[in-house]
Amino acid sequence: MNWLDLISTVEPGKDRSEPLYVQIVNRMRHWIESGKLAENSKLPTNRELATLLNVDRSTIARAFSELGQLGLIESHVGRGTFVRSNKAKTTSSPSSSLISWNDRFSRASQTAFDIMAKQSPAAPISPDMISFAGGLPTEEFYPHSQFEQIVRDVLQSGQSNSMFEYSPAEGHTLLRREVLRHLQQEGIEATDDELLIVSGSQQAIDLVTNVFVDPGDSVLLEDPSYFWAICNFRSRQARCIPVSIDKNGIELNSLENALATHRAKLIYLMPSFQNPTGATLSLERRMRILELAKQYNVPILEDNFVGDLRYDGDPLPTLRALPGGRQYVIHQGTFSKALCPGLRLGWLVAPSEVLSRLLLAKRVSDLSTNSMAQITLAQYLSAGLYGDHLEKVRSAYKNRRDTMLGALSKWFRPTGRGWDARWSKPEGGLFIWLTLPPTLSARELLRFAEKEGVTFSPGDLFFLSGDHKEFVRLCFIQTSEPVIEEGIRRLSLAYEKYLQTIVDVSASTYGALTRTRDQVLI
Repeated sequence: MNWLDLISTVEPGKDRSEPLYVQIVNRMRHWIESGKLAENSKLPTNRELATLLNVDRSTIARAFSELGQLGLIESHVGRGTFVRSNKAKTTSSPSSSLISWNDRFSRASQTAFDIMAKQSPAAPISPDMISFAGGLPTEEFYPHSQFEQIVRDVLQSGQSNSMFEYSPAEGHTLLRREVLRHLQQEGIEATDDELLIVSGSQQAIDLVTNVFVDPGDSVLLEDPSYFWAICNFRSRQARCIPVSIDKNGIELNSLENALATHRAKLIYLMPSFQNPTGATLSLERRMRILELAKQYNVPILEDNFVGDLRYDGDPLPTLRALPGGRQYVIHQGTFSKALCPGLRLGWLVAPSEVLSRLLLAKRVSDLSTNSMAQITLAQYLSAGLYGDHLEKVRSAYKNRRDTMLGALSKWFRPTGRGWDARWSKPEGGLFIWLTLPPTLSARELLRFAEKEGVTFSPGDLFFLSGDHKEFVRLCFIQTSEPVIEEGIRRLSLAYEKYLQTIVDVSASTYGALTRTRDQVLI
């Protein structure tokens, strides 16, 4: 069999809704199950197949790992990787009476498992490791003393029973009142029957998916987009349709083409300080998106997860606050990013007929949200403490963003040799989006970075289409300015070492690798 047959069906540059490694898994699984790849056949090595397909070796490694978990291939140290024999498959279990759990997992569970296989194994944790990988505020900004005093006052007031009882499924009355007031300050007018308190923005996404998305339905998402939203939609067997974005957010022509081509059930997007790119939609784009939603009669799930964290420029209205937004937009927000992640409190705002369905889904999911957290936050908000907290964290995070941007300019100076990196300059949020030259791989860079004591999130995790291996997501809110400076210095050192390995590849070696495309046959 000629392995070049795989190239015609797996195309790294083609705009597909499935990750490249999944395409490889599906094709090879078909070949194995159909007998085109015979039992005990030896497979090419990771390097050989990566060279054949002109993809990153980590893509092949993920595909082989998945095929191994499916029981289709097996590796032997010193010998290589082979198609597993039927005998090995049938004799792997010591007793036919033992339950086969893999046969009983739901499609949703298996899909989530498959998506998680994209994640790189975590580097060993060491005290010296500097992480730009997450997206969480740090303990120094948690409202320790205020929350402690609030809980103490409630417990001593004789009205503490409310903290230990179920709250209404729609949310505690005190917190609902404060959230409606907060939304009004953001320009969002909402009535009591349009608001639902939820256990964080992830539950909000899950409830909306529950209410709107059936298996096979099309959901339009920015490409790249929030990893856990992708995981949620795909685990519900939705068709995730990627819509390209630029430095100013979702591209209107791409969105309109997707709406005209697909019968979309939902549009999911982050208009402000998008995860992972940090991009923000202009007012003109926001208004046009609402026009398209009305034209094609498609609702929008607006994820405003860091809307409070603006550092530069004038505030922009949310989609929900714009004319027509009330009819077409489901708006979600959270206090997790600006305040503290363990609070797990957020909200959904939707038309009343939609809200009633979301409320039912909420009851089915977890009955109600944590009463202690709701009451504590309600008291915190009513005391006016959140505004003071926002001023403090906005100032601190702006300084950290500026420090990272300055460090990138210092340590990643242009060389004029074609290996220059580029990065975004977000007006707010949590992330800077670093772009390597298109021939390079963020996952390969990550191996060098972890050796230097710094880590980050490789950008291919967030894409729906293709490999997009050249992107890096850097979180700037988690570490102090001196640590950020040192982390970027380490990252630049790792980048130099990574580039050196590429430069050291001789022309003869490159020729030998190229010839492999025509020689690897089984």
